[in-house]
Amino acid sequence: MRYINLFYLFAILSAVLLWKVNDAYEQEVVLFHGFAENKETQINFNYPTAVGKIHVSPGQLVKKGEPLCDLYRIKAKEVLDDQQFKIQELNAKQKIWRADKDGEIKILERQKELKLERLDADIRKLREEIAFQESLYKDLKTIDNSSSNYQPLSDKIATLEKERSMQIAAFDEKVSLIRNELEIGITPYDVELSRIRAEGVFKEENKIIHDQLVAPSDGVIGNIHCKEEEHIPSFETLITFYEPNPTLVKGYVHENLIVHVSLKDSFMISSIKDERVSCYGTVTGLGSRIVEIPERLRKMPDLKTYGREVLVQIPATNNFLQKEKVILKHVNPPKGLKDVIRKKPLVDLKLE
Repeated sequence: MRYINLFYLFAILSAVLLWKVNDAYEQEVVLFHGFAENKETQINFNYPTAVGKIHVSPGQLVKKGEPLCDLYRIKAKEVLDDQQFKIQELNAKQKIWRADKDGEIKILERQKELKLERLDADIRKLREEIAFQESLYKDLKTIDNSSSNYQPLSDKIATLEKERSMQIAAFDEKVSLIRNELEIGITPYDVELSRIRAEGVFKEENKIIHDQLVAPSDGVIGNIHCKEEEHIPSFETLITFYEPNPTLVKGYVHENLIVHVSLKDSFMISSIKDERVSCYGTVTGLGSRIVEIPERLRKMPDLKTYGREVLVQIPATNNFLQKEKVILKHVNPPKGLKDVIRKKPLVDLKLE
């Protein structure tokens, strides 16, 4: 009988021990540590720049639009070269314009020559006809050979000579106008050339562009990766910047326990120093590989352990410090639960 009682007692003790172990194991499944943080914004430019005066220091709180540092850069060579190209193009057009004007003069002179040749030929033909008729009447004394007999031909010659004079005057006037345009030197491209040259002088004098980097929003300065008078290449980070309150908690679930955490799970996030400072969050990301857990989050810092990264989104209205160590507890929090520190409902970020 005593043997049986001892057996039952041993069985009960074993069951209690297993329950304790299982309970402790379950606590590890739902409870782990992490960091409260948010992603730093890296500020850079897609062109080289130089740093002037730096107005802030790491960790400084800044307001939106507050100057962070002065910058300056030299205007891109392509912009200046483009102006020179336009000037060369307009100069070429000017030469073409002048050549066209010279061509017009040559055409007018040739037209004048042809016109005068035709008129002279007509005049010469009429005079030859008069001379021929005079030769016929020269030896005929019985026939009156007065000048009135040749008056119609003489009138035609006078008309042609007048037309010749008018043609000469007309062509000479056209040529004179074109030559005056060339002598004055005013072309349709002069105004545009003057404007571009003036712009070129202005841009040459102001090719160093001054600028100022300002805070994109209220936040905190992270790291400053530049110094005054330093030349920074394109796309290289000048300053990192992040919002005042963390919006993300990064934790690590031990590799043996990762099956117990899924996307959209709810967590209670609490400060490790004061658990009353807390809020709810929702799992928005799970790492795709096993990584080494940071030493600060290990139960035994000297013992390397591995796990899966868990990202939990939390509301920006929290009292956590950047990089503060927090506790993540896997729960389904009731809506409307009060935070004893802020005296207002905690935000339930559980996704629908």
